[in-house]
Amino acid sequence: MKIPSVLVVLFALTLGLLSAQNQPQTQQDGAYAGIAGFWEVVTSNGRFVARLDQIASVSQHEYLIDGGIRVYEVTVDTDGAQTARFYYIESVNETSSITTGSATFNRIKDLANQATEKAGMGNVDSIVTKHYPDTTHAKTSEYRMSNKATISQIYDHVHRVWAEERGRGKQNKLIIRNG
Repeated sequence: MKIPSVLVVLFALTLGLLSAQNQPQTQQDGAYAGIAGFWEVVTSNGRFVARLDQIASVSQHEYLIDGGIRVYEVTVDTDGAQTARFYYIESVNETSSITTGSATFNRIKDLANQATEKAGMGNVDSIVTKHYPDTTHAKTSEYRMSNKATISQIYDHVHRVWAEERGRGKQNKLIIRNG
């Protein structure tokens, strides 16, 4: 009679181990070991993976759109047809010394966040917005960040992994779900 109870215990332990292996791994934001020979970034809205030997260039820049929106951007271009854009957008009023414009902008942004949250679309600060056909970027993966500092974090990471370590480093995966 002891053999069946031992089998039941072993069966239960096996099921427990299998279910633990099937649980999604929730890693904190930061740099991790990834797939050798690849650069990967994981955001709250998706992920981008590229072979290190296929990355053609990386750039970090900022620009104004129609004098009212400032964009901070990192672009990772590949030898293939795929380009990744990681960007943060802010109103010029948001950084100006005129508090009335900044307060108005913040109130509009709060209302937009409430509306998109109710619609199940998430935070407006992290949603990529396109106006077809003006902003259709074929073969471009776009990731809108909700924190300006994340843009520099992405650039620093990809530059280090690609240009400095040339794939020989151990931490070629960047997780920034809260950025």
